Amino acid sequence: MAPREKDRVTYRDGRQDLHRGRIEEVRDPGPHAVYRIRNERTDELQVITQDQIEGDPDGAVS
Repeated sequence: MAPREKDRVTYRDGRQDLHRGRIEEVRDPGPHAVYRIRNERTDELQVITQDQIEGDPDGAVS
């Protein structure tokens, strides 16, 4: 199942480590979805693609 707004996810943003955040907005839902995510540690707002999501923060892959 694809992540939805308010879901917590683990993702990659081009830096070495995995990051955790909460989805604030889903654009173009479907296989080419784009997500606006609030990083939990830095409070930074990031835009990532479906391919960058690794799973939920508890380790399950979406």
